Amino acid sequence: MTVTSRRRFLLVLGGGSLAVGSAALLAACSSPSSTAPAGAPTAAPAGAAAPTAAAAPTTAPAAPAATTAPAAVAAPTTAPASASTGDINLYVGGDVNIRDLWQKQLLPAYQKVKPNVNFTLIFDEHALSEQAVFDKLAAAKQAGVPSGVDLWEASRLPQAGDAGLMQKMTSNEIPNLDKVPQDSYNRYNGYGLPYRASSVILAYNSSMVKDPPKTLDDLIAWVKANDGQFTYNPPDKGGSGGNFTTRVLSIGIPSDQLTFFQTQYDASKENLWDPGWQVLKDLHPHIYNGGFYPQGNVPVLQTLGNGSIAMAPVWSDQSLSYLSQKLLPPEVMLEQIDPPFAGSAAYLGIPADSKNKDVLYEFLNWLLTPDPQSVIVSQINGYPGLDWKYMPPDVQQKYADIAKAYSYDFSPQFGTDRNQQWYEKVAGTPPPSS
Repeated sequence: MTVTSRRRFLLVLGGGSLAVGSAALLAACSSPSSTAPAGAPTAAPAGAAAPTAAAAPTTAPAAPAATTAPAAVAAPTTAPASASTGDINLYVGGDVNIRDLWQKQLLPAYQKVKPNVNFTLIFDEHALSEQAVFDKLAAAKQAGVPSGVDLWEASRLPQAGDAGLMQKMTSNEIPNLDKVPQDSYNRYNGYGLPYRASSVILAYNSSMVKDPPKTLDDLIAWVKANDGQFTYNPPDKGGSGGNFTTRVLSIGIPSDQLTFFQTQYDASKENLWDPGWQVLKDLHPHIYNGGFYPQGNVPVLQTLGNGSIAMAPVWSDQSLSYLSQKLLPPEVMLEQIDPPFAGSAAYLGIPADSKNKDVLYEFLNWLLTPDPQSVIVSQINGYPGLDWKYMPPDVQQKYADIAKAYSYDFSPQFGTDRNQQWYEKVAGTPPPSS
């Protein structure tokens, strides 16, 4: 295994050689997460989580090494015409749990299925170098030479596809794409294959909440009737609070305009948020400690975990990890409300210049089968890329309260405006300086 600095990672992208081997790894240095502004909306009460970033829900070994995959991982149920060999450069970014998922689980499992297919994992911690990979693909296209990137997990796949850098994928090449939720597939215009996901859900302490709300209207009524028992983070400090805000702001958006807010931008339409802003303003005095908003996804979980509140919106994967590590009491239950909070998938795309497309089609078809998808669910507490109905019955039963469709967040431009306006309209403070 090769571990290098972020600078070395960028040098590799710029044209340096890649180490080839099923366990080869290039890791970029982690960077500090964004910190909270000096002035939070209110001072933290004694029982609340500190308004600073906390440790990630899961930890990783100091020096991970590739291991064999669990025996439960099996060959795909269906596959396109067999592709026997290939040396694949896989570019992945994320936290260490995603690195370990690929290095210790998925790639060793597939090597048992196709021992002649050899992957090189190039890992970018926290996905800080997506632009560098995009630039590498663009430069290779301009020069008329292969980029050396065969498979790429990234949020920029639609833009790369529009620039002619990515291969469109359909169920003709990857039959199991027919088992992916259509909305999820459409988000990336066919340039990405969703292989894992997560969403914001509602967490509540069942010892304190006997009749949990099932709808957004029920949740709003519950918060008003139970002073101080609910909170969420400012929308710019984490997706759990951001998606709660989005769900409430969507109250005033006609259903035929929701897709516009999720994919496009027009600031003149933000007057449709006014009913939602009024709801959030009315909730403010009922929030924990008269309006205390923990400064991130993890501080919200910590405030729920220490019993200071009874209910909060949380990320599905983080809350499941906290429960498995006993960082939340066993009385904490998880559910999705109606209409649902937002979620998102992680996507893999094939660069148009890859010489290994047939090999990759077969691999991706295998990835969208129940066994590797179950590994994703069990190892990182993620949602499958497959529609839940194609997962094994025991998995469906275990996650029945959250194994439901999710909605989608606002587009980045609308999201920026939402974040800024929340401080003025809800917290009553100026937005923090960037």
